[in-house]
Amino acid sequence: MSEPVQIERRGAVAIVRMALTHKRNALGPVLVPALADALEQLQRDTQLRALVLSGGTHFCAGGDLGGMDPAPMAMRSGMQMGHRIVRAIAGGPLPVVAAVEGSAYGAGFSMAMACDFVVADDNTRFCAAFGRVGLVPDYGLLWSLPQRAGLGLAREIMMLCEPISGAKAHEWGLVERLSASGKVLDTALELAQRLAQQPPGTLAATKAALSRLPLGLDALLAWEADTQAVLAASEDFQEGVRAFAEKRAPRFSGR
Repeated sequence: MSEPVQIERRGAVAIVRMALTHKRNALGPVLVPALADALEQLQRDTQLRALVLSGGTHFCAGGDLGGMDPAPMAMRSGMQMGHRIVRAIAGGPLPVVAAVEGSAYGAGFSMAMACDFVVADDNTRFCAAFGRVGLVPDYGLLWSLPQRAGLGLAREIMMLCEPISGAKAHEWGLVERLSASGKVLDTALELAQRLAQQPPGTLAATKAALSRLPLGLDALLAWEADTQAVLAASEDFQEGVRAFAEKRAPRFSGR
């Protein structure tokens, strides 16, 4: 049996592929811990600058309902394991680009929405399908979706549980890049490589601030003052200033 998660490195970018293809990457006791471990380890890898999360022809069908233990303590334990994935995506320092093909339903939709950028094509289908089986949105969707879509549209998506095409998702702000069919991974990789050229300290700090929104003005201004003071002392800031003066592209090192 092949590994449920496969890692491919392309320079400073790692492609994380969910590979439980016979189950359309349904999230259960095989895939969830493997994906959580992989994402946590990659987020600590100082040689990397960005991640791409892919599921191949079908991103993720959501929770593995057939393998789910509905007992309260088992459900709680399973959710906590899945929350490691969300924290690694949204809380880790490296930007994560979701390459979404096929379907992203339920918790698969939630994982995509937790990523920093989402790439899809018109054939992609998203759905917050939780209400169809009597559950509430999970894997952080109640946090991530209102940030992308606004509260009113997020309410409609989560309460009506209707499928959303890639084109509609792009129109609604759920997808940053609408790719040509068959080119989703290429488009996501190109975006991740562009992110990999940015100063990693800046990206990590920006992610950390966005994950804590909404902040009050005073708290945000205090965070700005503290963070800029740290970043201004970095070699990357000095390189950015030199590159600006010399009218060339900066070469950031992460120091």
